[in-house]
Amino acid sequence: MVHQTLVLFILLLSGLAFGQDERYYRQILTGELPKMNQQLPFKFGATFSVVSPDYKFDLDGDGVEEIIASEKRDGVDWINIANAQGYVVFRSRLDSTGAGSTLYKIRYVNISNTVKALILFFDEGPTHSKKFESTARILVLSYANNDLKKMVLTAGPQIFHEKEAQREQYYRRDYQVNIYDIDGDGIREIAVQYNHIQRIMKYENGIWNRY
Repeated sequence: MVHQTLVLFILLLSGLAFGQDERYYRQILTGELPKMNQQLPFKFGATFSVVSPDYKFDLDGDGVEEIIASEKRDGVDWINIANAQGYVVFRSRLDSTGAGSTLYKIRYVNISNTVKALILFFDEGPTHSKKFESTARILVLSYANNDLKKMVLTAGPQIFHEKEAQREQYYRRDYQVNIYDIDGDGIREIAVQYNHIQRIMKYENGIWNRY
């Protein structure tokens, strides 16, 4: 009797397994399961969201202030820019490397007579895998002819690097960020410098090139 019960139990489990396999293969054939390397659409609904206070600044020179705010949505950083009526004209994700990332500073600059930019100072968050490491970098949000709908976000170089090195040594670099016209062509460059190390971002033909 015990052996019969055991056999019946095994058959029941096998039936469940076959049922799961059938549903799985049916999902594959009908396309319900995502394919390899398929990019799934991002859903803006968030379980957890914290938004910074609104910072108001006239970005396009029309005398009306726009609204700038950062957001932490389900652990992911975002930058949001809205017009005076609250309509979002630009939104972008800020990629981090560890927990505790934050957008901690924004600097507004005139790159030329027609090009403006917001320099975002972004702490990418520390990591603690084997050794502690923390980085921050600048992100340049630029736009031409005061057209906020054509804003472009470009990742710049690191401006801070801190880590534990080998044999309990400690490493830290804190870069300076300067904006000035290096070559005298009327377009200001972004220079990130630490001692004799210098990284240049130059705006050319609508894009930022790094040197």
